[in-house]
Amino acid sequence: MFSNLYSFRLYIKKLPILLMVGTTLLMHIFMWFWLLWNIRPQEDSIFLHYTVLFGVDFSGPWHYILYLPIIGLVIFIINTLLGWILYQKDHLASYLLQAAAVFVHIFLVIVTLLLVFLNV
Repeated sequence: MFSNLYSFRLYIKKLPILLMVGTTLLMHIFMWFWLLWNIRPQEDSIFLHYTVLFGVDFSGPWHYILYLPIIGLVIFIINTLLGWILYQKDHLASYLLQAAAVFVHIFLVIVTLLLVFLNV
């Protein structure tokens, strides 16, 4: 099944894929840096969710905020692997999977910024 896969090095060297993977990785690195720089290990609970109607409605231990970049990493890895596997048969599906990873990471960066500003 995997003997006739497209080469991963050639897959990454395609310009659209390279741009989307690079953008996703930069946003992912930024999320880790921003969270670890601003949120320190602490005994107190931190705010994890805020709504305009109810205010802060979910708080918890500081390490719960690290689930955001972990979820982003899982989405990035799954989409990249699926895109690589599908690339030989359907280029468009591969591009859409990478674009979805970029799209998800844009929202994760926004949420990360807002959560840090809420807790600092």
